[in-house]
Amino acid sequence: MKYSGASHLKAQTIADALDVSDRTVRRVLKRLEALFIIKRIVRIRPKSGGHGANIIQILPFVSERLSEREVDVKACQATDKAADSEYEPLYKRDTYTYVLESAGERNNIPEVLHTVLSPFYRGANLRKYVGIVFRAKTPKIRLESHADEFKACISDCIRRYKNGSIVNLDGYMYAAVRKLSRNLFIGVV
Repeated sequence: MKYSGASHLKAQTIADALDVSDRTVRRVLKRLEALFIIKRIVRIRPKSGGHGANIIQILPFVSERLSEREVDVKACQATDKAADSEYEPLYKRDTYTYVLESAGERNNIPEVLHTVLSPFYRGANLRKYVGIVFRAKTPKIRLESHADEFKACISDCIRRYKNGSIVNLDGYMYAAVRKLSRNLFIGVV
């Protein structure tokens, strides 16, 4: 019989691979079984009848919130009549409390930075890299005045990070934008 997510390793084999004791592996397996993360399936050898190595099956994660929820699916008939809704219409809602995340991302982010960073980052990460650019650039230089240079610099940083040329994108982007803005201020570029 096949088991999905299963391991046929003995506890001693796992212990040798992890360089820990056999007892430690058995204790951890017992704890994982108590937490319903794994399930041990006892095997009996078909020919000799003795106990074989247990099969350790990794159980799928099921959230308690989703497992207790009842799903009520009802088909509805399409009509031309407007639906009677108990919900408040959009035009009556307070616009300040119902702000979409995508619209919220654009708030106070210059178009230059949003166009170059939004294909790669959303939400908190987008705001993090916008902050890095603003900390690195010279206050006398405006992003809008040198949009092409800043876009090229940030795109190059992201490209190098994705290629694996650099490891720390935050520090590299900070240094690159700082160097670019200083050169723009001096008039070298």
